[in-house]
Amino acid sequence: MRVLTLLLCCLIPLSACAQDARFTPDPDAARLVTEDLDRFWAAWDAAAAVDGTEARSAVFQAQYLDAGSPGLEAFARLRIGDGAKLLKAIDKHPRYYASLRARTAALAAELPDIRETLGRMKVLYPEAVFPDVYFLMGRMNSGGTLDRTGLLIGVDMFGGGPGAPLEELGDWHRAVVGESGNLPVIVAHEWVHFQQLSDTGSQPTLLQAAIGEGVADFIAELGAGRHLNDHVHAWAEPRAATLWTEFRGRMNGTDYAGWLYDAGEGGTDGRPADLGYWMGYRIASGYYARAADKTAAIREMLRIDDFDAFLKASGVPEEFEGRGG
Repeated sequence: MRVLTLLLCCLIPLSACAQDARFTPDPDAARLVTEDLDRFWAAWDAAAAVDGTEARSAVFQAQYLDAGSPGLEAFARLRIGDGAKLLKAIDKHPRYYASLRARTAALAAELPDIRETLGRMKVLYPEAVFPDVYFLMGRMNSGGTLDRTGLLIGVDMFGGGPGAPLEELGDWHRAVVGESGNLPVIVAHEWVHFQQLSDTGSQPTLLQAAIGEGVADFIAELGAGRHLNDHVHAWAEPRAATLWTEFRGRMNGTDYAGWLYDAGEGGTDGRPADLGYWMGYRIASGYYARAADKTAAIREMLRIDDFDAFLKASGVPEEFEGRGG
């Protein structure tokens, strides 16, 4: 079954957010909220002192989810569900979750880099606004998303690195779980989504969704120095012309299977689940490379009103079709 739980973003229309006077234009004024992580570990300890799945679930519900910040309330609604669903993920990956305690304790060391990244985003896009950023423990289905509360970062998806106990994880999680040093990048990616003003309607086409993600990856890379989809790019580039032919035939429809949001459902030939991020990045980078005014190009990328024209202006169709394939 296709899983529409998103690793990096959401398709919620947030056009009004970037114009909302509640959000500051000062990157140093946005709050970086970590208090929910302390609540999670307090609930973890309390749950360890009770017996039974139902009782443990109730602890996580009461002491973590129900007691959380506005950001956690939104993340629970969008990505976690309830204490029972959270506990199911924990019990499926117990050693991995336990290892996150030391990593979340070290999060403070990442906050200056995150703040500096937000400052660079302001330079790239002077009209930017900066919502609060909430760092949260989820159930391993979202590295980040957002709503009108702010940016919601699932730090449970950033527990990789030397010594991380990844043997409990499946192939998809092993491919996408990052290290805590990637947190500035996911914050930058979600920040881009917060600025986007495109009106795609209730259900974006594959082209619209892929460009939205690719723009977020590309602008995040300009500010943070990298994006999070290197493994997707490495697989896709040698197959670029063939993938373009497939994408072109489906891009005006709303079926994302094989291209976006198929969490854990990569192909048997090693095909990654989120090729739409790569295709959208290629379109965004092509558009930016051709633009004479780079500052204006970023503004245009955040305010796309004609996705077909944007695709054509990127030069991607002629580039891929010129290769044959």
